[in-house]
Amino acid sequence: MSWVSLSRMLKDRGGNFAMTTALLLPITIGVGGMAVDLTNVMQEKSNLQSVADAATLAAASKMSQDDISANEAKSVVENYLLGQYLAQMRQSGVTEQEIALAKAELLKNTSVEATVTATGGSSKAFDVKMTTTHSVPLNPLTRLIGPDSIPVTISSVAASAREGNALSMYLVLDRSGSMAWDTTTVNPVKPTKTESYQEQVNSTCYDWRGRAYSCTTTVTKTRDVPNYVIKIEALKAAATMMFGELQKASAPDTTGTALREEAAKKLIRIGAVSYTHETQDEQKPAWGTTAAAKYVSDLPSVPTGGTDASGALAVGFADLISTNTTEATQHKAKGNPSFARFMVLMTDGEMTGNSSSWNRGIDDKVRTACANAKKDNITIFTVAFMAPDKGKDLLKACATNIDNYYESNDMAALVTAFGDIGRKAAKTATRLTN
Repeated sequence: MSWVSLSRMLKDRGGNFAMTTALLLPITIGVGGMAVDLTNVMQEKSNLQSVADAATLAAASKMSQDDISANEAKSVVENYLLGQYLAQMRQSGVTEQEIALAKAELLKNTSVEATVTATGGSSKAFDVKMTTTHSVPLNPLTRLIGPDSIPVTISSVAASAREGNALSMYLVLDRSGSMAWDTTTVNPVKPTKTESYQEQVNSTCYDWRGRAYSCTTTVTKTRDVPNYVIKIEALKAAATMMFGELQKASAPDTTGTALREEAAKKLIRIGAVSYTHETQDEQKPAWGTTAAAKYVSDLPSVPTGGTDASGALAVGFADLISTNTTEATQHKAKGNPSFARFMVLMTDGEMTGNSSSWNRGIDDKVRTACANAKKDNITIFTVAFMAPDKGKDLLKACATNIDNYYESNDMAALVTAFGDIGRKAAKTATRLTN
């Protein structure tokens, strides 16, 4: 080959496009795959962060509310994280083998730290910190130019506090006739009861001459029917739950009801009054929960009467109003320089007075009583228990805010509501601090 021919061949660019394309094709495909994977990785990170936040919040909340230990809190985080995140993987169609690998990886790469810090008196702060890493697999296109997976690391920190502040509380409770009605909850101790009923049966009768003829007669029979818990008994159970939460807040590190009650006697004063269409005898505020608990326990098992909460609210307000120095003096003697004031108003009906019809005048009096208490900076919680709309509207207006209003349509919800009130009054709070 001549020098001229060789020179021409070297200068020829005709095959460069094909060669360049062949060289760059895997890179081009890989870049396209990366764009898809970047979206997937960010979504997986967001999903993992959401589950992690929920896990640490659940653990911090249980530490302050249920007195679980630091090790138990770690188990709560791990179990929640695995349960929720692996469930999401299953829903996305991931194989069980891949889920098993992800579970092992999360267990290996997850660290949890739970701590309890005394913040003065009976107040406690609870912190739960978690860090975890999960490898998100990449698609085959991306693997042409890079790794098989990308590790995603997230952290979550949740804190809760139980301040155990001093407080004075007044329970204003409905004990009208409708509180004798059934709830939808079957009594777990005695699930059935025997009731009598009348039934018409075929029989033989005789006329004045002694001649027989067919007739029907009424006979009394018995049958077993569901034994539902009545409303007043549900209320007693709910109040017990609230008293327990207040005791826990007073002595979070103490086991045993008796010891917690002794601690509560230094921080908590509770009074109670009940009402029908008439205001009933009250239990004046007393240290601890014992006196109020007995008052609630002694409410009649078969309540009677109409509904008028205005007088009972006036009784509670008179004891808690800021111009009455009794509560302040009592707390000062126990070494409590300040204290919070609460009222809990509960009804299962609407304001009827001694009748079966709603009474606007009584309804207005209750609204005014609630407004006066709120003006005096008394915090009001309200609970509408299987109540009609007018009762719900009234209690929404009476509550200090919407978070302090509860609608309970069964016994379980009522118990939960009163427990939540106890925790809120004791200022137990849980939040993310990421």
